[in-house]
Amino acid sequence: MNIYYCHGFASQFDPNSSKLEVLSRLGSIDGHNIDYTKPAEEVVQHCVDTLIKSDIDLLVGTAMGGWLASVVGTRLGIPFVAINPAIDPSQTLKKHVGTGLDFQGEEYHLTESVIDSYGSLATNGCGLILLDQADDVIDWRVTHDLLQEHYSVVSFPGGSHRFEHMEEALPLIEAFFERSSLVYGLGEN
Repeated sequence: MNIYYCHGFASQFDPNSSKLEVLSRLGSIDGHNIDYTKPAEEVVQHCVDTLIKSDIDLLVGTAMGGWLASVVGTRLGIPFVAINPAIDPSQTLKKHVGTGLDFQGEEYHLTESVIDSYGSLATNGCGLILLDQADDVIDWRVTHDLLQEHYSVVSFPGGSHRFEHMEEALPLIEAFFERSSLVYGLGEN
């Protein structure tokens, strides 16, 4: 299985992160650094352009990356897993307006007009939603209630916004991919 990972706001693609090391047991992982200070359609189109050149079976994203995985996966017909996803980035990103430092210590500048370009998480794709109940950034109950009629939603007690249950989620992701393979006619690589 070829997996494409979308990281969250102010982060970067790190194939050596513990989360991705666990996820890599299911297949190869690829990704790129995503600049969410760019308008939404530019971010989405860059990801689409990258994926069109690749043979990707599954998108996985955390936080803003969960939002991106839902939008791109729905657009391209690729199943996705959204982990503690931003369900309404135009609201979630408001606290980051202005100049700040990302998790690597690099300066970013986020404008109100860019935030306004971000719509809601896509609800018409083939997705699995994974939530940590102790997420202190996005209320898991709101996400659960909003998305349960559209997707399979699984929550884990405790954890954090970064998601602490990848080990426990791995069999769920694998089963989801196998089910979605039947729907989309994907083959295992």
